[in-house]
Amino acid sequence: MNDLLNIGIRGLLAFQSALSVTGQNIANVKTPYYSRREIDFAEDLFGNGVNIADVQRVYDATTSQFLQQANSTFSMSDTFYQQVSQLESLLGNQVFKDSEGNERTNNIATFISDAIAALKSLDGDTTSIQSRTVYLNKLMALANRISTIGTQIEQQGSNINQSIQTTVGSVNEITQQIAQINQQIANSQGQDNGALLDKREVLVQQLSQYVNFSTQTDSSGQMNILIDDGTPLVFGSKAETISAVPDPNDPSNLILNITSGVSTMNITNLIHGGQIAGYFNAQTVLEQAQNALGRLSLGIMQTFNAQNKLGIDYNGNLGGNIFNDINSASAMSQRVLPNSNNTGTENMNVTISDVTQLTTSDYILVFDTPTHYTMTRLSDKTVVGSGSISSLPQQISADGFTININSGTIAAGDKFTISPTRGASENMGVAISDPKLLALGWPVSANSNPLNQGNGTINVDNILDTTNSAFSLPKQLNPPITIKFLSPTTYELINANTSAVMEGPITYTPGAPVFPTPGGYDPGYRISISGSNIQAGDTFDIKYNTNNGDNRNGNIMESQYKNGILQGNSLSFTQGYNLMSSDISIQVNGASADYTSSKVLRDGAYKQYSQVSGVDIGEETTNLAMYQECLQASAQIIQTAKSIFDTIIGLGRN
Repeated sequence: MNDLLNIGIRGLLAFQSALSVTGQNIANVKTPYYSRREIDFAEDLFGNGVNIADVQRVYDATTSQFLQQANSTFSMSDTFYQQVSQLESLLGNQVFKDSEGNERTNNIATFISDAIAALKSLDGDTTSIQSRTVYLNKLMALANRISTIGTQIEQQGSNINQSIQTTVGSVNEITQQIAQINQQIANSQGQDNGALLDKREVLVQQLSQYVNFSTQTDSSGQMNILIDDGTPLVFGSKAETISAVPDPNDPSNLILNITSGVSTMNITNLIHGGQIAGYFNAQTVLEQAQNALGRLSLGIMQTFNAQNKLGIDYNGNLGGNIFNDINSASAMSQRVLPNSNNTGTENMNVTISDVTQLTTSDYILVFDTPTHYTMTRLSDKTVVGSGSISSLPQQISADGFTININSGTIAAGDKFTISPTRGASENMGVAISDPKLLALGWPVSANSNPLNQGNGTINVDNILDTTNSAFSLPKQLNPPITIKFLSPTTYELINANTSAVMEGPITYTPGAPVFPTPGGYDPGYRISISGSNIQAGDTFDIKYNTNNGDNRNGNIMESQYKNGILQGNSLSFTQGYNLMSSDISIQVNGASADYTSSKVLRDGAYKQYSQVSGVDIGEETTNLAMYQECLQASAQIIQTAKSIFDTIIGLGRN
């Protein structure tokens, strides 16, 4: 009878505990990363029913780590996709209808096409102030569009930096909590710490959304969190601190440092997963786009500034800059970023010397000694310059730009990031407001004397330089020149102001350029004479052009929109933009594919994790009913034992 009572009591207690555990499982069916508990029953060694042998937390480290990795990969892909998609939208490929109902896109190529069309119309009548105004407005719209996009890309980069800072703060908060739980687990040996382990699992899976890592669990149950090279983020009850600080090479970007005691280490290149890696990867794409847009803006500004200076405006004056000067003092200084750890006092700036040779890369200039340097193009790690510097000032040239080391002292180990194109788009702007300053004509005219006896014709072929002495006087050539033929095969150059012979006799070759002359005279323009029957005494006059209806310089500008200017004269401005836009689209398409595949992988990993550790509500409901029946049966055993006991007592009394 006593055995029967003990069996009933032990069963009652065991199944009461089983009901409690099952109820806890059911209550946490929606709790993220809750690991269900399973009860192990064991027969009592002395034949007194059943005991609870163990309550196990169902957990598999392998599936947990697989989920961590999947979370990390998905979060990186998701973050990167969001950022590059935003960049693609900044480029303005949206279709809209203009005031006339025509479908248009808001991208830079559209604004370039608008400028070309306006210039083509203007070249039909360069005296039209209205047409000049329309073209100038199109140039302003183009410059404003490029500048706006450049500014928006720069702002997106700043937003990414803020997101990195916020995410790093979350990482530090989580690692501190994991370290605290590790301490609690170490102090709870022999106690049920399932709730602590579940809480830690939640934190670990949250952490995997921010960074990639591996885990190790020691004999005391404490979990160590290690990044790529084994550097610990959490070691037992100690959490290290990550900080996002300005990059010494480029303060507009951030790097990640980890601090342990008095030691600090750069771990930026060790982060390959999570949101932080996604932000850094997106930042690289942003910089590439910003550099490409900067190169485009530099190409447009310098090409048309240079060509406008070769022409005459509506008032007959030599042209000036249409756009901002790409080699202004502020622009040149912004292209050099000294490393914050430099000890030298170098005063440096960068001049853009040839926009056709510019790349979209940044460069690193390193002085390994005070007199020797190496410059590397970062896009392909190619050394583009190296040499010795004996004294200052000194120049270093490569890929269409020139570094001017003007003064100061150079220290061994000094580094400089050279960014020839970054930031140029934000500063793009039109420098003129008067449409009459558009220099659409050439400053040189050439005419045959109507009294000539031969059939010679003269032509102005090109204008190359208006900064020399030939153009030193306002609205006149210095000097105007008369070409006089001494015979059908020889001629001389005469100063038309003084009648003095400048050079001659010169052998005549039909169609050959007159300048530079055999004696080396070069007024900066090109003239040619054609004709096979030129007579002695025939003259040709070269003088300053005063015709504001001339469109020769405008025609060249029109062709420059379509000619190869960028990337070694292989890309037009529209092609340069399309290449940049295409590169971004390729990045977006790749990011979309990565996002989709990583989401499938993450969802599968979570499903696998849930199948191992999660609560199956159907199974738990079945268990609940079974344990309830067992509890009732155990109570019935106790009741039976009590009845037998009462019967025996009654018999004894009788």
